[in-house]
Amino acid sequence: MNDLKFGVVLGDLTMSAGECVRLGPKVEKWGYDSIWLCDHLIDIDGAVADPYAVFGYLAALTKNIFFCAAVSDCQRIHPSKMAHIIATLDEISGGRIGLGIGAGEAMSTVPFGLPFEDDPAVRLQRLREYIHVVKLLWSSSAYSPANYAGEHYTLDNAWIDQQTVTKPHPPIYVGALGSRAASRLTAELGDGWMPFFSSPGYYKKRLDYIREHAATCGRDPNTIEATSWVYMVITDDAELAQKTLDELAIFCLVERGSLKHEGFDLSKFPSKRYNFSRLVVSDSAPIEDLVEAAGSVPTKLVKKMHAVGPVEEMIEFFTAQIEAGAQHFMVNPAGSPDVDATLEQFATGVMPVLKNL
Repeated sequence: MNDLKFGVVLGDLTMSAGECVRLGPKVEKWGYDSIWLCDHLIDIDGAVADPYAVFGYLAALTKNIFFCAAVSDCQRIHPSKMAHIIATLDEISGGRIGLGIGAGEAMSTVPFGLPFEDDPAVRLQRLREYIHVVKLLWSSSAYSPANYAGEHYTLDNAWIDQQTVTKPHPPIYVGALGSRAASRLTAELGDGWMPFFSSPGYYKKRLDYIREHAATCGRDPNTIEATSWVYMVITDDAELAQKTLDELAIFCLVERGSLKHEGFDLSKFPSKRYNFSRLVVSDSAPIEDLVEAAGSVPTKLVKKMHAVGPVEEMIEFFTAQIEAGAQHFMVNPAGSPDVDATLEQFATGVMPVLKNL
């Protein structure tokens, strides 16, 4: 499996911008392929650094590693500005940036007085237009301006002078959590698929659907890179492992799809309340409710979605994900007591084994 890629999610919990910058060159030295940062003002597990500022700094400190947000919110940044930001970073990094984009969540809009569209269909339509506008601007110039008339965005003889060095354009990773509509959008417009953490069975089900729809659209399904976000803690301490899994159960509950696929009864947890896109983290009541509710999620299901335990269990976990179709892992070491040690141990003791499967 030499075509496997491994990236690192930085910036969660209390990891400052300075820590992200410190870790960037080390991550590259350890042999990772990519660095990802969330683009949230607020998040369940904390969100500190602005990804694009960090990527600009890291571009000067690294030579080969790829950068991408996981993911930006099309509700907060106009596509013209996003096209400008990514094109600029594409030039200064020498073609090492992607656009990670999703339909958005309430947590980074509502507390700041920004509008949040509750209807998923409308959010997805906005996302579809967003991607079209970004692509048009990446191929625009003063001699070939762009025009577009959509429900949410318009271009009238518009262009940006900042050109991309990646042709035809930097890769676009679509954040598609579970809906079939989001999966179809990924199949039609995405260069990569970025779901949340998933059980292998649910991951394969969604990836198969994306690839089938891509084929019906006349696309080569294999051109859509399948990423897999994984919270990872390598430990032989059973007590620490259980504590970590208990905490990660919260994410399983708001992701929902994997639990439903695995037969977990979600009838007590309506999607209007227990749903990542609608969650407002600044409101303490729903968070306290969520923490209590997560206690009902069986540990065996949490372990299907998160890599926690000794090295041998790491290998079992990632092997199952690979068999489900994952090609590019985004490991998030935020819950580890020693992030540096965890990332180095994974790079030296787990990655080589997986690549030689």
